[in-house]
Amino acid sequence: MILLVPAFTRGATLLAVLCLSATAPAGSSLGVAQAHSSRRHARALRPPEAKVTPGLRVSVQPIEGELGPALRDQIARLLRARGCRVVMTLPRVNGTGQYLTMARDNRLAAFVSADIEKGRSRQSVTFLVWDGASGSVLGRWSASAAPKTLPKTVAKGFWKNLGARFEGAAAPPSEELEEAAPMYVNAGEPLR
Repeated sequence: MILLVPAFTRGATLLAVLCLSATAPAGSSLGVAQAHSSRRHARALRPPEAKVTPGLRVSVQPIEGELGPALRDQIARLLRARGCRVVMTLPRVNGTGQYLTMARDNRLAAFVSADIEKGRSRQSVTFLVWDGASGSVLGRWSASAAPKTLPKTVAKGFWKNLGARFEGAAAPPSEELEEAAPMYVNAGEPLR
């Protein structure tokens, strides 16, 4: 019999449970019940899914290569499913200095750009998420798979690896002045 002392840390308690399950007979249900409880505990530790502000404007840049248009459309669908407003009409940026100007002109909070590299039997794609307000890289993620399975790999991993990066994205402040609210001016009594 093992007594669990409250001063034990979580790891020591887990060690005591593992020792107890190892000493239980092979067919006993004690070890199986403890294994199920540890699986439930592992599922509870999964991080929550990233949430973005609804209507966040994101540009998905054109992707060169044979799989480029299909991957671009897939990323656009993933972003729309999370509540983003996707802009796909902008051309591919040649230099990083253009991100700030394009973001200000089009009120974009983020850009998604990607490059595909071909290998002998596999292709890899690297995604970058750029901030519209500062022009800095918010996140980077690479995936590698056979050409047939690369879109599926991207669909499974894009939001899991880069979704939280969109939470910090913000559009740059507009330089245009908004229309001022009407003002009431008390000019005094009318003249007679």
